[in-house]
Amino acid sequence: MKCANCGAELKVGCMYCSVCGKEAQIVSDYNLLEDDFLRDVLKEQEEKVRKEVMGKSVHNQNTAGKASPEETHTKSPQKRRIKKRLIFAVLAMVLLVVLIVSTVLMVNHSRDNSYDYQMERAQNYLEDKNYREAENRVKRALELDEDSVEAKILLADIKVLRSEEDEAVKILEEVCKEHKDHKDAYQKLIALYVEQKDYQALQTLSEQAKDSEVSELFSEYFPKAPEFDKEEGIYTEELSVGISAGDECKVYYTLDGTDPREGIEYQSPIPIVPGETMQIRAIAKNDYSLYGDEVQGEFQVELQKPQKPRVSPSGGSFYDVQSIVVTIPEGCKVYYTWDGTTPGTGSTQYTQPITMPEGNNILSLIAVNEHGMRSDVLKCNYIYMPATTNTADTETEPQ
Repeated sequence: MKCANCGAELKVGCMYCSVCGKEAQIVSDYNLLEDDFLRDVLKEQEEKVRKEVMGKSVHNQNTAGKASPEETHTKSPQKRRIKKRLIFAVLAMVLLVVLIVSTVLMVNHSRDNSYDYQMERAQNYLEDKNYREAENRVKRALELDEDSVEAKILLADIKVLRSEEDEAVKILEEVCKEHKDHKDAYQKLIALYVEQKDYQALQTLSEQAKDSEVSELFSEYFPKAPEFDKEEGIYTEELSVGISAGDECKVYYTLDGTDPREGIEYQSPIPIVPGETMQIRAIAKNDYSLYGDEVQGEFQVELQKPQKPRVSPSGGSFYDVQSIVVTIPEGCKVYYTWDGTTPGTGSTQYTQPITMPEGNNILSLIAVNEHGMRSDVLKCNYIYMPATTNTADTETEPQ
């Protein structure tokens, strides 16, 4: 027999041409007997090949590596089993996909609602200089924990990196207002104020700082409190109080207890008026127009009143002309009267020896120092009867 397609000789029992691979076709020159016989042979061979093909298919799907006789015996049960396995495989794949998708959604949901995860991602984006995405992550973290100081400070840092200093200032001002002992927030806000040269805001911020460690952060920007060169207290001698401050600082002071910021600039030591209590309040101001801490003290001078003047002669009866010499206490002036009244600064001032008047007279003297303090009154009795008068009386008596 020959192949109807290519004409090659066909082997007995072969269903396909070994040369061209086409299905074998019986040529018409066979007789009817041979044709019937050939058909039976071909049918038998076709059935045999079909079973072999089916057996190989079962072998490829059988996990044991071999197909059982029952599985290859009929075609329909095998197809049903294969179909079931395909269905199970598809279902398994669908379930696996569903599980994976569910897991991914759960993980994403968990991360989206995790404060720690959002902060971690913000730090990662910050390291990569992706400031916009870093800001978004921090804002999400604040949605999850609106009171987080850490997130607020990180957001302020990002605002600075994005050249949005004003926004950073607002965030840090809020943190410092709510947390007056948070050094990191104060330090960052101080740096921004100095960079912007907003010294008035820096002054206000320093006044609200109550924590000692926080207050120390302002030390390099603010002058120290001025110092008095005398300790406050009561003195019994003349007193002037000097005030000193740091280099390139001006000092302002008041004497009536009012705010020294509204006072006068210090130029020279301040004299303390005797008999008065003077309260000095002083404060220093630097080139940034920033005021430091103020200092205050009470000073009082209670001077002793002057000694009485001394006179020579100090009193008595005299017949010859006499001059009265007064010794004036140091730092004082002496005033006197002859009519018995108490002398004052409106009375006659002693400048040279006094000529003793005739008769019986009382000299009253006081000493007044430069502060207006008066000594006790010194009174001296002088009786002066000139000698010429006595002689005249003696000569006229005999007549």
